[in-house]
Amino acid sequence: MTTNQTVRDDVRDILGMRTPAAWLLSGLLAVAVCSMALAADDGIRDIRCTAFAALLILSAAATMILAPGDPLPVRFAAPAALAAPLATALAIRQLPIPMDNSTQLWFLGAASAYLNFLCVRGAPLWAWSGVLGQIAVCGWWTARTGQGLLTGVGFSFINLTPLLMATFFARVIRPMAHSILALRQQDTDRAAAEAAAQAAQQERDERVARLDSAARPLLEVIASGRGLTAPEQAECKLVEAELRDDILGGLMIDASVGTAARYARQRGVTVVLDDGGGLDEVDTDLRQQVRTVLRDALDYADGGTVTARILPPGRATLASILLRDNGELRIEVQADGAIRSDLDDQLVRDAKQDPRPAG
Repeated sequence: MTTNQTVRDDVRDILGMRTPAAWLLSGLLAVAVCSMALAADDGIRDIRCTAFAALLILSAAATMILAPGDPLPVRFAAPAALAAPLATALAIRQLPIPMDNSTQLWFLGAASAYLNFLCVRGAPLWAWSGVLGQIAVCGWWTARTGQGLLTGVGFSFINLTPLLMATFFARVIRPMAHSILALRQQDTDRAAAEAAAQAAQQERDERVARLDSAARPLLEVIASGRGLTAPEQAECKLVEAELRDDILGGLMIDASVGTAARYARQRGVTVVLDDGGGLDEVDTDLRQQVRTVLRDALDYADGGTVTARILPPGRATLASILLRDNGELRIEVQADGAIRSDLDDQLVRDAKQDPRPAG
């Protein structure tokens, strides 16, 4: 089984990154970042640049929770990594020289928080690029302002430690997460297979029950040795046709279609049903729509032949129904649910909005 996961299935679900608690922690982080950025404003040249730097970091942090895909696609990972040195450059250029207090370096810790999660999301190289970019920006600023290159490298270098821990953590947790997600998918597939098997068994049971109720009385008469009356012979022909419908009609047949086919045959209509498999892969609503159209066509016919065919999967036309009497009338149900018909508009509207429940 492949380890590729859908939008709803990735490492975020294993770590609880989309739970209410995660959103609460994210909100607290946003409050903390904004408080530190705006509170430590002594000597700050332009507080608007500082606020924009905080917005960049919080946007990148939100990406860790909201962005789909595992590992995190480059289109999300690259901007998130770039946000760290860019926010650092914006904020650090506003600082007084010398700095008033260490709280004014809030952007280093704030960026480190989401860069660690960037490792967990499967983009460690981008995370390391982000933190090294921060170090480079800090060293450039302290060197340019006469404080010495090592000063900036020194106070930003500390962020390598938590990132190193996050990298090793990700190497351990991500394979485990993929194994858990694979087991979840196996359970989902198994449940779907069991549900399909149960539905098929239920359908078989219903058909056996219909066969028993229709054929048993006639079989008992035949077994008794008594000759069949004319009505009983006619009933035998109807039962034989119903059995053929059950075999060849496949998913076209439900109780309402079977009843409509019986009444049509009693009126002298020849009914031919052939399921080519196209209904196997469509949803329940479209399947029921085909049955509704077929039932209405059977109700409409007064003589001649009604031939209904379900085409194989993958065709643009899902079902074709041909009525032949004095002329020919054709109804087609497209794979998208559209109905094309030679019949009057009222019949088509009734087929689309049928008030009767499925049998």
